[in-house]
Amino acid sequence: MEGRYIFAPRTGGPEVLEVRTRPVEPPKPHEAVVRVQATGVSGGDPLFRAGAVPVGPRPPFTPGFDITGTVVSVGDDVTGLEPGQSVTALVKSGGNTEYIALPADRLVPVPDGLDPVEVAATTLNYFIAHQMLHRVAALRSGQRIVVHAAAGGVGIAVLQLARLAGIECYATCSGGKRDSVTELGARHIDYQKENFADVIRAEAKDGLDAALDPIGGTSFRRSYKLLRRGGILIGYGQSQVMKDGEIKKSLGAVGLLTGILGPKLLPDGRRTTFYNAWSLEKSQPHAYREDMGEVLRLLKGGEIAPIIAETMPLTDTAKAHEILERASIVGKIVLVCDPAQ
Repeated sequence: MEGRYIFAPRTGGPEVLEVRTRPVEPPKPHEAVVRVQATGVSGGDPLFRAGAVPVGPRPPFTPGFDITGTVVSVGDDVTGLEPGQSVTALVKSGGNTEYIALPADRLVPVPDGLDPVEVAATTLNYFIAHQMLHRVAALRSGQRIVVHAAAGGVGIAVLQLARLAGIECYATCSGGKRDSVTELGARHIDYQKENFADVIRAEAKDGLDAALDPIGGTSFRRSYKLLRRGGILIGYGQSQVMKDGEIKKSLGAVGLLTGILGPKLLPDGRRTTFYNAWSLEKSQPHAYREDMGEVLRLLKGGEIAPIIAETMPLTDTAKAHEILERASIVGKIVLVCDPAQ
């Protein structure tokens, strides 16, 4: 049996991505092999493909940070999983593939009746959003935050989860995406026409409890200055390196250093951190399965609803990267795998 996968042999634009085929190997004793039904494309994928940020996976590699599918086979030491069972998982890379072998303890069972495409649109984005809101910032009902790139996959997830928790949100995105954030109860700020810092400073005179910023660079500094004492800036990306559909590699390391290290040096009672799911899992090993389980529970109960921007075949991954680089979509792109093709 063979399966297709996406491979970036070198750094470059979307055109470097190749569709390759490889044998499906049997699982090791502690692993399970999963037939991937759906896998997401995230905003970080084009940046890692281009080698534009100083940390994380770099070519040669297979992109993709999440998988959703069904178990095909399990290793001799695996208990609690069976062939045919629906599962989902986060991975450090390699998710854009038709088959994947993973340690069984990374696989989280998916409740019956959920659409694999909806799960793939939820797994990474809502997990990140949940952890930033509740584990990193530890926010409470009535507190106030700003969410940048609020119409993106993670941004929409943050707004939905924040509304459930009674957290008030300012949401920055272009005017064309206004309805997607106001429908979730957020105060929209069109960053192309307004200075978000001036708007928030005028309305939230006591300052913000948190700023969630995937942009980086000067945006980190401007967001940081809006925080009240005890507030926290959470960086979780460097999208500022993407300009007009082109990736500026030099901005990645510079933005990370000037955006994060600078504010950390100010002894004013405000905090900064750069969210990393793997670092958090290392310090709180129980958090991965707990938080993924909670996100899936909310999805099953209809309390969250991911916005799916486009559904595309796995073989169109390069096209998906092109779309992401134009920053023209609302929500998540999901790649659908069909090994029978």
